[in-house]
Amino acid sequence: MTSAPAPSGDTVTRAGVAIAAVVCFAVVVSHMFGRFTYSLLLPAISDDLVSSYTGAGFLGASYFGGYLLGVIGVTMVSSRVDPVVLLRTGLGLSALALAVLATAPEFSVLSSGVFFAGLAGAGIWIPAPTIASARLPARHRGLVMGALTASMGVGLFAISQGTTLYRSAVDDEGAWREIFGIEAIVTVMILVGAIAIIRLPRSTTVTERTPLFDLTGLRSIPEWKLLTFAYTTFAILAGSWTQFLGVALEEDAGFSRAHVSNLFSAFGLAAIVGALAFGRLSDRIGRDRAMALASLICAVGSIFVPIGREPFAAFAALMYGAGSFAVPPLTAAAVRDHLEGRAFAAAFGAMTIVYATSSMIAAQAAGVLADARGSFDLVYVLLTVAALVAGAAAEVRRRRLA
Repeated sequence: MTSAPAPSGDTVTRAGVAIAAVVCFAVVVSHMFGRFTYSLLLPAISDDLVSSYTGAGFLGASYFGGYLLGVIGVTMVSSRVDPVVLLRTGLGLSALALAVLATAPEFSVLSSGVFFAGLAGAGIWIPAPTIASARLPARHRGLVMGALTASMGVGLFAISQGTTLYRSAVDDEGAWREIFGIEAIVTVMILVGAIAIIRLPRSTTVTERTPLFDLTGLRSIPEWKLLTFAYTTFAILAGSWTQFLGVALEEDAGFSRAHVSNLFSAFGLAAIVGALAFGRLSDRIGRDRAMALASLICAVGSIFVPIGREPFAAFAALMYGAGSFAVPPLTAAAVRDHLEGRAFAAAFGAMTIVYATSSMIAAQAAGVLADARGSFDLVYVLLTVAALVAGAAAEVRRRRLA
């Protein structure tokens, strides 16, 4: 199979590290370029093409709608298409989607670009964990998963600071198209690296058609229902928290656009530390306990957003960044502990179908709720509750498996 067995013992090879590094760059494309960038740029985009919170929510729903269809597609073909091929295809489609975003003349084109960015993101993210860990020892699996998400934090920091520097250089606080254009070029460069560096043995082609919701592998994971429930509940935060952070702080709290960019940078730095720390911690105390702790931190960060002033906003960004970037890779690690290669892709893909659906609904609902109330205060209170529920589910699973 494509994911060659990990080296025996504690061997860490240069090839294994190089492959993991390229995959880390790829997941930056899947989540930072297509998803978090438009959250950061949303206030500026709104000035040009978006007229309401409901419209902004539709953009979030468009992303997760595309992501949902992408996950469905990846899950359906995971038994017949090499994971490396999926990742390269996702990178290629991401470059095209970013080019569309950079040139979008109206809202409909913009939403289609966001949709295809989500579609492409699934092709990158679903096979990423198994490719990244293919040539590294199993005992480093949690660290590898944490590194994948930590790389997103690095990407978010670079994007937010780069956006601020670019706007300062051109003296235009409303610039946003050029950011997407630069990201399209970088994506092409990462695609070239993926083609040149990721060299793994191909698996024997499987010709049977895999059922869309084939839960055979997933059911082999102890307490899989609780794991899926925790992941799906956390998806409510994933669909709304950062999506509306910029507009909430700029329009509700009166923060400047540069200040919001700096908060996204703080968010990214916290994500780097949190993802690596929780990934490594989960190798020692277990995936569920680490996930419960990360969810609790997300809840603490969420409840501070409605205060709308400093230092509470910075504290919220730091706390949520540290916790939120840990939950998805911890979930992936929990699945990867029991399943290999394409079996992992099928099981994690099935879980992510539900995750994407939850995120899509949450994004649109949050926009509608904010329009109805005239602020995002209630949205972030409800997100606090969702984080607590996700953490409780992880803790219950830990106790049942103890």
